Amino acid sequence: MRIGKILLISMVALSSCATLYQKEGIFTNGYSDLRSGRDTFVVTFRANEMTLPEKVRKYALKRAAAVTLKNGYRYFTVLDETGEGKHLHYPSLRLTIQCFHERPIDRPSIDARSI
Repeated sequence: MRIGKILLISMVALSSCATLYQKEGIFTNGYSDLRSGRDTFVVTFRANEMTLPEKVRKYALKRAAAVTLKNGYRYFTVLDETGEGKHLHYPSLRLTIQCFHERPIDRPSIDARSI
C-alpha cells in the first residue's frame, strides 16, 4: 500500500512539470521538424499547460538553430510563426524557417551559432 502511494505521488509530481527540450515522442511533448524545401524547414515545439509561452518560443528557436546548423547553414529567418491551429495545441509554436549560408541583407536573420 505504501509503495502504491509513493508511486502515485511521483506520477502526479512528474505530470505537473513543464515540458523539457526533447524530441517529441508518443507519450512526450517536445520538438519535431521537417524539410519543406531545399532551404526551408518547419519546426514545431509542442508543450504542456505548465510550460510558459516564453519557454516554448525559446525551445522552438533553439531547435530552429539546431536544424540550421545540422543542414550546413549558419543563418535562418522566420518566414511564418503559428501558435494555434489544427493539430497545434497551446502552448505550442510552429516556425517555418529559411536557412542561409551568408547573412541575408534584405531581411532580419538569426545567427544559429548564437543560440
